[in-house]
Amino acid sequence: MNQPIKTIAIIGCGPRGLSALENVLIALAKAETKTLPKIIIFEKSSQLGCGAIYNLDQPDTNWLNISERALTIAKRPTLEFENFKVEGFKSYHEWTGKNKDEIINNKHEVFPKRSEIGKYLKARYNTVAKTLEEHNILSVFNAEVIEVENNNPCFTITVKSGKTYNADDVVLTIGHQETECSQQLKNWLKYAKNNNAVNLFLNPYPIKHLLSVNYKTEAHTVGLRGFGLATIDVARAIVKANGGNFEVVDTETNKMKYHPGESSLKLVPFSLDGLPMASKPLNSKIDALFTPSDAKILSFKSELLQIRDNKNYNNGNTFLIESIATVVAHQYIKLGNHAYQHNFTEKELKVITEAYLQDNSFTHDLILSHDNAPEVIIQAYVDMATATKPISLDYCLGQVWRHCEPTLYAMMSHSKLKDSVINQVIALDERMKRYAFGPPIESLQQLLALTYQGTLDLNFVNDPDITLKENGWQLQKHNQVITVDTMINAVLDSPKIEKVIAPIVTNLLSDNLIQPIHSKLGVDTQPNGLVNSNNKRQTLNLAVLGRLAKGSVVGVDAILECFGPRIKDWANGVVERVHDKKTI
Repeated sequence: MNQPIKTIAIIGCGPRGLSALENVLIALAKAETKTLPKIIIFEKSSQLGCGAIYNLDQPDTNWLNISERALTIAKRPTLEFENFKVEGFKSYHEWTGKNKDEIINNKHEVFPKRSEIGKYLKARYNTVAKTLEEHNILSVFNAEVIEVENNNPCFTITVKSGKTYNADDVVLTIGHQETECSQQLKNWLKYAKNNNAVNLFLNPYPIKHLLSVNYKTEAHTVGLRGFGLATIDVARAIVKANGGNFEVVDTETNKMKYHPGESSLKLVPFSLDGLPMASKPLNSKIDALFTPSDAKILSFKSELLQIRDNKNYNNGNTFLIESIATVVAHQYIKLGNHAYQHNFTEKELKVITEAYLQDNSFTHDLILSHDNAPEVIIQAYVDMATATKPISLDYCLGQVWRHCEPTLYAMMSHSKLKDSVINQVIALDERMKRYAFGPPIESLQQLLALTYQGTLDLNFVNDPDITLKENGWQLQKHNQVITVDTMINAVLDSPKIEKVIAPIVTNLLSDNLIQPIHSKLGVDTQPNGLVNSNNKRQTLNLAVLGRLAKGSVVGVDAILECFGPRIKDWANGVVERVHDKKTI
């Protein structure tokens, strides 16, 4: 006889945990469930609903890379139960207090601070949690879970203090987890422990840890490992701590001038390819230049549908490259005079796009050359994002890719394609994030201002040789050498489940309760989020949602995905199990 589901455990309560809580309640209400199961939440942070990424205590220098216009987090409906109701909550757009036209047709896109989104998420969580706690349905434990043990028919959940709790249905929504350090970082850690003259930070967040160094009155040269969004946040925070400030000198393009603090400061970023992120378009009018028609998106979806369940497909990500190149070529033709001057047909543009997607080193007159100095590339991205200069094919591709991502993620998640094929699809999506996940124009204008003033040194950005010296890390590129006394790792590792060192994950792996979908990816899960364990004869009421399921799910990093269909699928599955196993 099946064990009744009396208790649901949600482990991790950032945005995805909040969404899991809301969606399971929505599904229970729709099913007119009379006796609600108990819900227990485990979250090591005191700020429930927002998690570490959107916590309220972070500095204003941490910016979101999604515009206010694109933050289409839907409202929560009012939920009616037998003895009480959970009040609804506004959509993000409604919550801002701005009218629709102000959000959509803003001359300059607004990119909120991450703490601002945190305020929304926390308020949204509080309104649902308060009601559930008052009716003895929800219990919250501010504790880190280190183990989830399968004691058929239920699970035993152990927290760091050693206390244990039982649950019949468990979902992990724990987001980014610490991974094993690379050999380079291990060597640096050993070096820094034996050298009081240097500072090493293995993680960019929380940024307040980085500010333990005195940038205000002491001279520092800082190495920034990575050249992505985290690096920009870190650079902003450090120059602010130094006493520097930015002055906008052109309100049309947000061009800036940087005024440094009194003490000497040099920031030296570097990455494997040295390529900067491309900024998103200035406003919705310019973004419309890159927005495919509904018909084109539908055609793209149809082409992916033809492949997604083909277990025998064995040609890597070629199907995706060919499908999206069709959309990009059409859109580039539509740019007209906004595009680089050319005489290529749509068919020829498709071939060029495919070549670039197949090989990042492919060069063409329509593609912005990687050989340009980084500040030249950054300026070109700003010019294209403001539509003040002609637009390259690769920039157009990146923005079209962003618009196609929701369709791509929906079609590729839980497909029947080989794991090796999905790995190549994800690898291409990761590569395109340099364009599609780019920051606001203001971020690139700040980088340019810092470069021209001299605080940001981009001479070592492309994979320098690094030697450990007595007084710091010596970076060398061509004939130039610089030594940094402070090193910050601003690279966030991908969620290779076998590299994660968080106890909750290592214990699940050692107990054979979870398995990776691919050696380079996350946990193998079903469409309803339930894990596929090594024990094929056993169906576990254990689900993994979000970043740790990368591979089973394609597209896990965007906040909108936290409130997306994957969470609804899991919640509906829970309620089916509740109704299947107990009287209602």
